[in-house]
Amino acid sequence: MKLKLNLLFLMLTPLLFTNCTEESVTNDETKQANVKSSKEERIDKTQTPKKEYLQKYYQLDHIKSYYDWNEMTGVDAPPFDYKKDLTSLSYEELRLLRNEIFARNGYLFNDAFLRGYFNQFKWYKPIFDVPEFKVSLDKEEQDFISEVKKEEAKRKANKTVERESLSLYNADLIVNTKQFKAVPTEVLEDFGKQNFSIVNANRSMPFYAYDNNAYQHIPNYVTTDLYLFILHRYFSRFIEKFEENYLSKELKGILKKTFEKLATLSTHKNEVEWAQTYCALALHSFGDQAVKLPESYTEIYQEEVQKIENAGGKPSFIQNETVNFGDLKPRSHYTKSEPLRSYFKSFKWISLNGIDISNNEELKGLITLAFTIKNDPNLYKKYQKYSADIEKLAGKEDNISIRDLIALIDVNSLDEALEESKVAQIQEQLMASSKERIKVAYFTPSAEEDKKRLFFFSSTYSISGEIFSKLINVKRDAPKALDVAAVFGNKTAEKILLEEYKENEKWPAYTSNLQQLQNQFESFSDWDHNYGFKGVESALASFAEQENYPNFMKTDAYNRKELSTALSSWTHIKHDLVLYQERPYAAEAGEGGGPEPPSHYSYVEPNIVFWNTAKELVSWLEILSENKETTFESELQKIKEVGNLLRKVANKQLNGENVSKEEYQKLHFIGAEIEYILLGLLETDHLPTRESSMALIADVYANKSGILNVAVGHADDIYVIVPFKGEYHIARGSTFSFYEFQSDGVLNDEDWRKKVGEKNVPKRPEWIAPLVRNVETLEGNMEYRYPRYVDYD
Repeated sequence: MKLKLNLLFLMLTPLLFTNCTEESVTNDETKQANVKSSKEERIDKTQTPKKEYLQKYYQLDHIKSYYDWNEMTGVDAPPFDYKKDLTSLSYEELRLLRNEIFARNGYLFNDAFLRGYFNQFKWYKPIFDVPEFKVSLDKEEQDFISEVKKEEAKRKANKTVERESLSLYNADLIVNTKQFKAVPTEVLEDFGKQNFSIVNANRSMPFYAYDNNAYQHIPNYVTTDLYLFILHRYFSRFIEKFEENYLSKELKGILKKTFEKLATLSTHKNEVEWAQTYCALALHSFGDQAVKLPESYTEIYQEEVQKIENAGGKPSFIQNETVNFGDLKPRSHYTKSEPLRSYFKSFKWISLNGIDISNNEELKGLITLAFTIKNDPNLYKKYQKYSADIEKLAGKEDNISIRDLIALIDVNSLDEALEESKVAQIQEQLMASSKERIKVAYFTPSAEEDKKRLFFFSSTYSISGEIFSKLINVKRDAPKALDVAAVFGNKTAEKILLEEYKENEKWPAYTSNLQQLQNQFESFSDWDHNYGFKGVESALASFAEQENYPNFMKTDAYNRKELSTALSSWTHIKHDLVLYQERPYAAEAGEGGGPEPPSHYSYVEPNIVFWNTAKELVSWLEILSENKETTFESELQKIKEVGNLLRKVANKQLNGENVSKEEYQKLHFIGAEIEYILLGLLETDHLPTRESSMALIADVYANKSGILNVAVGHADDIYVIVPFKGEYHIARGSTFSFYEFQSDGVLNDEDWRKKVGEKNVPKRPEWIAPLVRNVETLEGNMEYRYPRYVDYD
């Protein structure tokens, strides 16, 4: 689906919506007395049997020309059956029947569903742009309406039904099923059971559902997923530009400057040449081959280079049986350009190749590197600035690094730094370090088990990394994404893990380890430290629950939907920080003119805890982007404005306050607004092919069986029963599709998107799969006789 550019103009031009209160069509008896100013002043109940009063209006120039153009002149309504058996009709049919009386009398409905429904009949010719017009009803019509209202009132005596000890909306009172061509039986069953239904819609972007809603006037259900999507896309684009314009250049500059400084050293030839070879390999990963390599390392250099270029095999220069150069395969946004691919390979090579502290040759080589950096104030400042930037993005280093080594080099010359007693002292201090929090799980004996390693730049700590490393065992050799939610107190996740997956039966210590982690993270408060933490905080907030939330949000089914949203959001974070954050593993050896548009209702998913947390995240991102070369300040400001609107409307809904006409107008175009923000982030006026799919993937764990992946596919539709003006409507929104599966090797976004495009995706996780209906999406069935502002391919 492609939006015409004039949609932007439309979006920026206020529409002349009519009164957004419920039509003369409300069934809420308590509100009938309050509509006199807007309804009864426009209705004359004097008997006018032949409706001659309408004909003078149809002769007005603007009305006559409009209906002539639409070939509707002379089309009369068929006789009306006042003898219908009202008890045999559904509540929705009763409402339509009652409003048909007004439709036959030229009433222009503001309610989008009623307008669209009656527009399918050529006899429906409402009077528009005539302020003095009043509907005139005869006695038979008035009596019939009274009878219908009585029957409606009987039905509404049961506005709720009991499910899971909760009072849910009575799905028999939905008033807009005919807004769709068909509503599958499975979806209707879901409405009755849990008030919502998820449909596998395979929409390549989440805002497409809202675009479709806007043109069909299907009520919006604005999900936390939609806002999380644009928040994550902002950060993804921010880090992409920051790395391309700054971080990649800084790292390359640090390596080159260090290599050049090493060449000026006239002593300790062996250590200097080892350090030069290290820098040369890191630079080669960058694509820089114009360095003069020490002859003594030519053979091993060439062997290592071949493995780097092929992205496969075990390292030759710094041997480590747990490292596989398949991890050098660029993924996430690093496949978008050659500079990003090169940066990925270089940093990843560095973060994989930690030296064995007990190996004197390697330790002395890295001491030489560390001393060279520390001894050049400008180079050391660049190293510190680069390290600080990485920490703010992805967290603190989780392994011993040159930062720790530099702190131990308290001497003034390389001779002193490499003196045997000093090396032994440094070695002892490094071996005593307890910095590492994400531990490797050794399920079989390995030479690596007793080694400690020291890195130039270390991978960073992540909350999920620590959780995964502590919830695996030889009897449970792979974690589950649900572990993260369970540790942070999500009872649904814990129930699924213990009662459905029976993790404690596979590994009896699972429950106690989970409890220890829950106690550890119960008081965690360092969320503002880095984006990795702050993003997780917002992801976790998507399953927050408060007493004043609608009851459908408290059902087990909706809790699972929220889990899927939270884990999809977490997947985005792991995807964007895949280069930096440590991946835990288990080591094994081996239309124009006419009436103005009707009102369009929207309902914001009222998770106020999430909207408050998301507001904090945006403020945090504003600080993060300060003094950066590429900040996308305009786009972030728009994201902030959208978030403030959604938060405000969610609060109004929870407090029983009216949503204003202006707020509804803005929400009408929520899909287009998110799309235009995305286009701004991409610095284009159309979605490039590579950006046309929201699907992404991240590898989060590895063991002998392969790689554990978490992924987000194309968007599902979510249909929810929501109240508008005293009636229950079906509203549609968009939600993430979450996947978790193993693969033999590393997959990048291109690999995953190909699978998604070919519909060759694994099954959904068992805990969410039963909720996802593989039925046709619900297509709009209404007609609107005013301009269609969009064309569909």
